[in-house]
Amino acid sequence: MINVEKFCDNFANANTYLVTTDKIAIIVDPANDLRILKKYLNGKTVKAVFLTHGHYDHFKMLEDVINEYQIPCYLHKKAKMKLFDLVTSYAKDFGASQIPKISDDFFIMVNDNDLIKIDDLVIKVMYTPGHTDCSVCYLLDDLMFSGDTLFKNSVGRTDLLTGSTLKQHLTIEKLKHLKTNYHIYPGHDEETTLFFEQKNNPYFK
Repeated sequence: MINVEKFCDNFANANTYLVTTDKIAIIVDPANDLRILKKYLNGKTVKAVFLTHGHYDHFKMLEDVINEYQIPCYLHKKAKMKLFDLVTSYAKDFGASQIPKISDDFFIMVNDNDLIKIDDLVIKVMYTPGHTDCSVCYLLDDLMFSGDTLFKNSVGRTDLLTGSTLKQHLTIEKLKHLKTNYHIYPGHDEETTLFFEQKNNPYFK
């Protein structure tokens, strides 16, 4: 059985997700205080961390997570480039003055339609550019971790560096045609479902 816990310590209102089974855990977008996550591990082994895109408000705690658990980080190659650039990651805008100190050995690049197997979990990658050129969604059974690609009744802004309204439109077209009613865990704010967004989201019209 898969369980999802959401954490937000109010830094940029960014969500971190802890996804667990009976024995293991993965982390999606390590934006929040590591101490919060530990309360829900209950002896489970943390196996990996996933980034939906390379903006600082979503990876603020990545260095701490990797130092603590020595686990691989899955992300798009363009997201990795942003991690080590204070400008394109917007880390500087959030007050950060140093890039993360993380060895290349921990990074695993993902591409559209990749299947990532971690114990009994199989995570599918969907490349969803628009908000950034490195945005991906992660699909796990009927769950979708959408980062800043899709929110309840909205989508991610496209006026930041590497954003593209045209690419966002193509991504929305892709989401419009999905036939599974994914439970959506976005990078900010509240959860929703894909069928609700297909019917009600003004950007899907």
